[in-house]
Amino acid sequence: MEGVEIDYSGTDVTVDAFLRVLLGRNLPGEGETNGLHRRSLPKMDENTNVMVLLTGHGGDNFFKFQDGEELMSNDIASVFSQMYTMKRYNQILFISDTCQAFTMADEIKVPNVYSVGSSLKGQNSYASHSDPQVGQSVIDRYSKVIKDFVDDAVTMTSSSQSDAMPSSLDSGTVAVMERFNLHDALVRIPMTHGELGANSKVGYTDSLCTRKMNTVPLSDFFAAPLKERERQMKQRKHAASASLWMHEANVTSCEQEAVVEQECVLPEARIYDYRVKEEILDGMSVFDWKFITATIGLVLCMNIVSRKW
Repeated sequence: MEGVEIDYSGTDVTVDAFLRVLLGRNLPGEGETNGLHRRSLPKMDENTNVMVLLTGHGGDNFFKFQDGEELMSNDIASVFSQMYTMKRYNQILFISDTCQAFTMADEIKVPNVYSVGSSLKGQNSYASHSDPQVGQSVIDRYSKVIKDFVDDAVTMTSSSQSDAMPSSLDSGTVAVMERFNLHDALVRIPMTHGELGANSKVGYTDSLCTRKMNTVPLSDFFAAPLKERERQMKQRKHAASASLWMHEANVTSCEQEAVVEQECVLPEARIYDYRVKEEILDGMSVFDWKFITATIGLVLCMNIVSRKW
């Protein structure tokens, strides 16, 4: 992953470090330019969307760190509750990909936390494949199904897009994430397009959230904030987009005017012409009694006049 900076790895990945990052609590020296540890904790406030992903070994209401300590479901509930009180999030997406994964969300009681687990209580979550060089499983089936599906969608989207104005902010990946919602990507697709294992079911909840999962795009958690993307994309594409939009608006307007004219004006004109022509034909008919009476009267007048002369 080129360009990705890893702040914690190896033995530095502990339960304490995990909780401190979410709460914004630095150890002495962390975050200082000349300090021993140059880690900078993310700035989080009430407008921040946070994604927490746990993948590895776990069980009923626990998740293992380095096989030496455990993160409990009540630890997750406690740290999310503190974050809510400290206004350190807007929405949280909590994904657990481990055996009995969904039990890690059992104690969460704060609002706007979307919880997803790759298995329910008493169920296993299986690995996809292992790396012979590492000697360990490198990804679980649940995660791989989602990754492969999104990758395929990105490939199809990118191949259909024009390369006239390439931009990392307007890439096929972001386009796909804008169109996929959380429920489809994290629940429906793994359940219908993947072999998660015997009796393994995906658990999820959005019961305390202001929006349902099927209305929240993936980009809310997997991409830069929408306002930031729009601001930077606007600099590159504003003129072309505005021109195209105006062109489409004009075409639509003309089409609507043509339809109105055809439906309202033309039928009236045709009816009017027809009636005028019908009136003219009625007046010229030789079978009209008015025409016959006028003709007989004219003949009689001419006879009388001729006799007097």
